[in-house]
Amino acid sequence: MVQAQAVVLDLDGLIVDTEPLHQRAFNALLKQLGVDYEFETEEYGRCFVGIPVIYNADYVIERFNLRMQREDLIFQREQIYEGLIADPQNLITMPGVFKLLEDLRARGLPLAVASGSPRVQVLTVLRGLGIIERFRAVVAGDDVAKTKPAPDVYLRATEKIGIPPGHCVALEDSATGVTAAKAAGLRAIAVPNQYTSHQDLSHADARIPSLQVALEYVLDGQIVR
Repeated sequence: MVQAQAVVLDLDGLIVDTEPLHQRAFNALLKQLGVDYEFETEEYGRCFVGIPVIYNADYVIERFNLRMQREDLIFQREQIYEGLIADPQNLITMPGVFKLLEDLRARGLPLAVASGSPRVQVLTVLRGLGIIERFRAVVAGDDVAKTKPAPDVYLRATEKIGIPPGHCVALEDSATGVTAAKAAGLRAIAVPNQYTSHQDLSHADARIPSLQVALEYVLDGQIVR
């Protein structure tokens, strides 16, 4: 058995509660497009969370029979979302984030972020929260050939921190994120939120209610190889 030597964290829905902002952005986009509809939390969580934005765009176009290109819809939505995250007051951290990061740093465990979001958004959020210096590596969706559920972001993150995947623990909130972490060879701890609690997270090595109890799982949990 191998003890964990590093921790790799997802961003959206795990470190920061950006899913409501993503939801707001899609609803604002529909309003801009003249569509009289708003995605509620259940539908948004089921159809959008943990799914690459290109497929989100396809869903919206098909759902409302829109006559526009995927790229144009994505561009408009990203502009709205980036405007929201540019205001630090919109960035709400998930419970226990700051204490967990401090506790992990105090124990000398290198930290990395492995996110499926575009790099400009990831950096904006981390800087807005004032925690970017906590991470030895930051890997975003556009840094790799394939984003989650492919293992690429986790493989790149572990490469950057210089620790083999089998010695790392991933903290994830979604099924696709857990799939990516496991495919890369990491031990995956699922920390679902209101948008992902319905997802099948049975392939995670553990499922916990919040980051407030994550430390014991990271430190005490052993990786069987």
